[in-house]
Amino acid sequence: MKKFLIDNGKSPDEPYNARLLFWLPSDSPYGNFQLKLMKLCQQLDEANRRLSESVIFWEQARTEGVLPCNVYERHIFANEQAVYLIRRAVDEMIALIWCLTKWEKERVYPNKIEVDCIGGVVENPHNNQLELFREHRGFLKTLNEIANAFKHSFVQSDITLVGKDEPCVYVLALKYNKIKSDAKLDGVSLARLVEEFNAFYKEGMDCLRAFSERNRITTT
Repeated sequence: MKKFLIDNGKSPDEPYNARLLFWLPSDSPYGNFQLKLMKLCQQLDEANRRLSESVIFWEQARTEGVLPCNVYERHIFANEQAVYLIRRAVDEMIALIWCLTKWEKERVYPNKIEVDCIGGVVENPHNNQLELFREHRGFLKTLNEIANAFKHSFVQSDITLVGKDEPCVYVLALKYNKIKSDAKLDGVSLARLVEEFNAFYKEGMDCLRAFSERNRITTT
């Protein structure tokens, strides 16, 4: 099966290249934003390593007969780790873009980053400062539900499913771990999740580059 990767401008084991950097404030109260750009790219490298492992172990887990030792579990854990890294990258981009949008309007950094994660976008669809993310709300909601199930759902460990035709992420969500909530099983194509993240990431990076071009001359 063809591997699918996050498009962060480099292959996972390629050295970080300065061509990927562009100016962002380096002395904000929240740290060096240019450094955040580099760390974000490196984080996505690690997500890509987990995605590659997921495909390898998924292919082995589909073999008939006795499975090689631990391949199913390693496929599942690779998925979970990739989702965590993707979710963390999304939260970082949301917080960074929200903070810079606020600064550009008021020319002062906010005392609090009010929208610093997926939940802040999903729960505030009409906030003008979050307009960039509006068309990605479906993806963000799905990613949020998957990540929350991995983190909080007590029944998640009961899943023993593997995608038939492609690697998939399966979640068994139990809201607030209350029996009366009824467990909800969902499956999402891992390739589709990556494709939707790539669209989100591209638009976010385009927004940051545009901010850089508008503000670099006046602040350096």
